[in-house]
Amino acid sequence: MTATEQRVGEQRPGGRAERVRTAVLEATSELLTEVGYDRLTIDEVAARAGVHKTTVYRRWPTKPELIAEAVRVHSDENVPIPDTGTVLGDLQALASEVVANIGSDGGTRRSRSIAAAAATSDELATGLHEFWVHRLAAAAPIIERAIARGELPPDSDANLIIETLVGPIWLRVLLTGEPIDDDLAERVALLVATGAAHQQPT
Repeated sequence: MTATEQRVGEQRPGGRAERVRTAVLEATSELLTEVGYDRLTIDEVAARAGVHKTTVYRRWPTKPELIAEAVRVHSDENVPIPDTGTVLGDLQALASEVVANIGSDGGTRRSRSIAAAAATSDELATGLHEFWVHRLAAAAPIIERAIARGELPPDSDANLIIETLVGPIWLRVLLTGEPIDDDLAERVALLVATGAAHQQPT
């Protein structure tokens, strides 16, 4: 067994290692929301999780690795992929979940701090790229189901549609500072669903 395979959190699913992994990731997510990326320290994460910092470093040798996994798990838990039965319903639900996740003061602070840090950390930027690959793949069934129901053309680009949906929300959080709410989520979802349904075949 390699050293990587022996990292905490990858042994005995449901056992102590998994409990430690969950505690560390929850502590990381909480601190990201409270203080942002730059002020977050491994010592604080370990203290809040109730573990020694060496336990954290065994599983996540660097801060960017820890942050990337914490962000992925947080999003998987707080932005589940909906299945309402219609593409418009799914897109509205997903957009509303994104708004709820990053629209609060803490969520906005967390998102801005991570994005800013990724601009100067290649390792974190790589982790965030992998995060978006994961999230787009998770959301792809929304478009696949819509195609199967005949709501969208067969050649619809799932990644492009989801990116177009969440892009305006992230634009407001990261750049313009304009408010985001469920009304914005509904309007963007309607615009995207309508446009996707009427796109011309390539």
